[in-house]
Amino acid sequence: MHKQAFVDVKPALPCMFMQIIRLYLDLFQVKLRKNMQEHAMLLAERHQFILDQLNLQGRITSVSLAQTLDVSEDTIRRDLNKLAEFKLLRRVHGGALALQDNTPDYIERLDKPDTSKIRYIEPALAMLVPGQTIVIDSGETCRYLAQHLPKNMPLTVVTGCPLIAKELAYHSLVDVILLGGPMFKPAMRVVGMTAIEMVKRIRFDIVFMGICSFHIHHGFSASYIEEAEILSATIRQSDHTVIMGPSNKLDKVATYQIVTANEIDTIITDEEINPSLKKQIESLEIALTLV
Repeated sequence: MHKQAFVDVKPALPCMFMQIIRLYLDLFQVKLRKNMQEHAMLLAERHQFILDQLNLQGRITSVSLAQTLDVSEDTIRRDLNKLAEFKLLRRVHGGALALQDNTPDYIERLDKPDTSKIRYIEPALAMLVPGQTIVIDSGETCRYLAQHLPKNMPLTVVTGCPLIAKELAYHSLVDVILLGGPMFKPAMRVVGMTAIEMVKRIRFDIVFMGICSFHIHHGFSASYIEEAEILSATIRQSDHTVIMGPSNKLDKVATYQIVTANEIDTIITDEEINPSLKKQIESLEIALTLV
């Protein structure tokens, strides 16, 4: 009797042992999945923090981020490299910069018109008053503005772009002042001291410019110093400065600052603007018109 009972129990031991093993494996898998989810969450949060800081400051360093987030510099470097792969920032030695605008030069886009930019000119046209002296800068959006100026409105238009002057050649009520100086072909505009000295002798009611790059902390900027110099001089002679263009030109930084952000009076852009950026722009008391 006792021997038979012993024989009956023995086969059950391996079965119980396997059940315990399976239980531990199940618990391990649950914990592993949880850890992976937590890791993914921490990684996503860290990446978002990095991007938020970059938008606020324009430049970040690996050392400061590692200290703030209490992680190693190697971890931060991997984060920055990954974000750079997704084209969310520009990697530089020791940290990262906000993305620079990489739009092709205007001369390269002349045979590829983007008619969607016409929508930005409607609010600009509504700002016009007969008798004003205005600047219409070089660029595709500005060219659309010149093409659609009211035929019954007398204006004086100052421009450094021969294409703008050509558009207004047959407008009977518009007087055109074409700035002189060396022709800067990439932007299809004149630049240099001759143009700057002409600008300094004129006071403008409104200046209309396309958005090159605009960043809350780094201001309105351009890729070429020649452009930045003439645009800066022009804005400082204006009572009101309007920049127009798509929202993907906002939160970008180019090499040469034109003016600080708070020297811009009005931004005309699209409704796809980042809500956080929208609040930041409005906090500077810049008029923001969305189309």
